[in-house]
Amino acid sequence: MGILEDKRRARHFYKYFSKVYDFVNPFFYSDEMRRTVVDMAEVKKNSRVVEIGCGTGFTTAEIVRRVGEENVTAVDLTPEQMVKAIRRFPKASFLRGDAENLPFKDGSFDAAISAGSIEYWPDPQKGIEEMARVTKDGGRVVILAPRKPSSFLARKFAESIMLFPTTEQCVEWYRNAGLKKIRYVETGPYFFWRKLVVIISGVV
Repeated sequence: MGILEDKRRARHFYKYFSKVYDFVNPFFYSDEMRRTVVDMAEVKKNSRVVEIGCGTGFTTAEIVRRVGEENVTAVDLTPEQMVKAIRRFPKASFLRGDAENLPFKDGSFDAAISAGSIEYWPDPQKGIEEMARVTKDGGRVVILAPRKPSSFLARKFAESIMLFPTTEQCVEWYRNAGLKKIRYVETGPYFFWRKLVVIISGVV
């Protein structure tokens, strides 16, 4: 387990990293990647969407653009991150919490989205199952996850920090959660970094 696959350590890391997060994030997560994430959720105007691990609101912005602030509920473990998103989208709903214990009733949302959060979850399978639980039948669950590096040294270093699953592992988690019509895209922010992440979607 990587050092940040622990809720307490991840919480403390982002307490300080939040000060520079908005400057660093665009190097790894492009506007095109963000659009792809929300495209794969197939949301419509006025769809109710829950975002898990909203951070400072980078993906939230695209969700809000599609469905409106009032229809977005966002969850994050770190107040220092979330406070920036709250300032940007005051009409959205924000709660402090974690993916493995979502405080919502079954079938509360039309779609569930998480981008750049699963790598910190101690139990990714439980987190995906929770996202599926709170999504209505026929709704989509979409996750963006960093892919396991192909280089042995890069892989060992990356995995010492946090989770870097393979695309196949993500598909297996989705299947185990009972999700159907699973599809994925391997992509990245630059032509030389085309498979940095996997974006995976499944239907409840």
